[in-house]
Amino acid sequence: MGNLTLGIDIGGTNFRLGAVDENGNISHFEKNSSRIFDSGDVVEIIHKEIEDYMDRYGIRDSVRAAAVGIPSIVSKDKKTIISTPNLKGFNNIRFSDKLQEKLGIPVFLDRDVNFLLMNDMNKLKIDNTKTVLGFYIGTGFGNAICINGKLYAGKNGAAGELGHIPLYDVDEECTCGNIGCSETRCSGKRLEYLAEKYFPDVPIREVFKYHGNSPIILKFVKDLAIPIATEINILDPDYSIIAGGVTFMEGFPKDVLLEAIHEKVRKPYPEENLEIMFTEHDQQSGIYGSGIYAHQMLKNII
Repeated sequence: MGNLTLGIDIGGTNFRLGAVDENGNISHFEKNSSRIFDSGDVVEIIHKEIEDYMDRYGIRDSVRAAAVGIPSIVSKDKKTIISTPNLKGFNNIRFSDKLQEKLGIPVFLDRDVNFLLMNDMNKLKIDNTKTVLGFYIGTGFGNAICINGKLYAGKNGAAGELGHIPLYDVDEECTCGNIGCSETRCSGKRLEYLAEKYFPDVPIREVFKYHGNSPIILKFVKDLAIPIATEINILDPDYSIIAGGVTFMEGFPKDVLLEAIHEKVRKPYPEENLEIMFTEHDQQSGIYGSGIYAHQMLKNII
């Protein structure tokens, strides 16, 4: 079957796995619940899942490496999962070395949003020498930063935690333990709270469709622009990508969000020539990004 890598996407809700060839083609895609990690040693659990998966499809001899994306702070050396607020058991684990030893193949680790940004840049055919920001509004507020073609990690691997910048006059506690993080106002979790409180008559997936003009919902959309404009003002990117489940719900007012971003970004620049694109993800987006990353890293090793 040629050379394959395993793309692995561990989210707060779903655990996804697929085999990726050197051209980015995905085969044997599977999705399971992330609840499988709720009890026991998470490295042992994922090791067993991968072993069973390779045997199930008869691809063990073709798999050269694996890459794992996770919604966590990952150490700068990409070895340790430091903190994962929305998953049990994924804190302070020397993850990649342990899993690599068990599997006998290279294992690469990074934040899930970094792999999503790689997927988006490829899909949108963006020159990888550019500075690109990815804003991912789903359950939380994810962010990935690519500067001159390199994913930016910061001193500790904690760069891009845009969902945890503090907002003025917000005193709500975040799942990370801090008070007033942007994610308490700018996230799917916040939208769910608003929908249950003010619009219990419709399912959350239809809240924009039926209540998109409500002042409460319009304020939510405009608040999303605050962290986005903040980072744009700091980094003056070539491109900004907006994605995530919230932004592709039926009736989501993209024009309202774009107008709010333009209002908040500094004039004349970077506001005057902003390049903002929306891109829709599917269940395999993280698989593609992580699998291609593993192929690229293998070329650096060999």
